[in-house]
Formats: sequence, C-alpha cells, structure tokens
Amino acid sequence: MVKTIAKFEVEDFGKWKVGFIGAEALRKSAGAKGARVFQDDGNLKLVAVIIEWDNLENAKKYFQSPALKEVQQKAGVKGVPEVAVLQAL
Repeated sequence: MVKTIAKFEVEDFGKWKVGFIGAEALRKSAGAKGARVFQDDGNLKLVAVIIEWDNLENAKKYFQSPALKEVQQKAGVKGVPEVAVLQAL
C-alpha cells in the first residue's frame, strides 16, 4: 500500500476545498483510491492531504503533472506543497 501526504498553505480554505472536490476525477484517473483532508489546529490555512494510491509510479506521475499544478494554482495553493511518500511495512 502506498500513501502520500502533501502539506501546504492555502489562500482561502473554502475556495481550496471546492477545487479539491472538483479534482476528484483527476485523482481517481491517476490511480488514487481515496483521500483525507486535515487542517492545522492553530492555522486553518495549513492543510495536509493523505492519498492512498494503487502504485508508487502513478503517485509520482500525479504530483508531477501539469494538470495538478493548474488545479493547485486555481484553488489558491501557496508555494510548492511538501510531499512525502509512505509505504506500509
């Protein structure tokens, strides 16, 4: 099982969430099996998203895709997200 965790800041959480929900088909077509969203307790503009993937290669392709970059820009993601790949042992 492969999971990724992406951490980033957004301009406006409500605007970002609409963009995130709208990009569900993009994630699924890239091999995502599901996603969970978390906010920092002290700063609600700090977001973490954990996504489960069908395989590592698809996860890497997704995070490098121009389509994701466009979605992030429109949704108000600030800067470049920090992404870590997690694999179950």
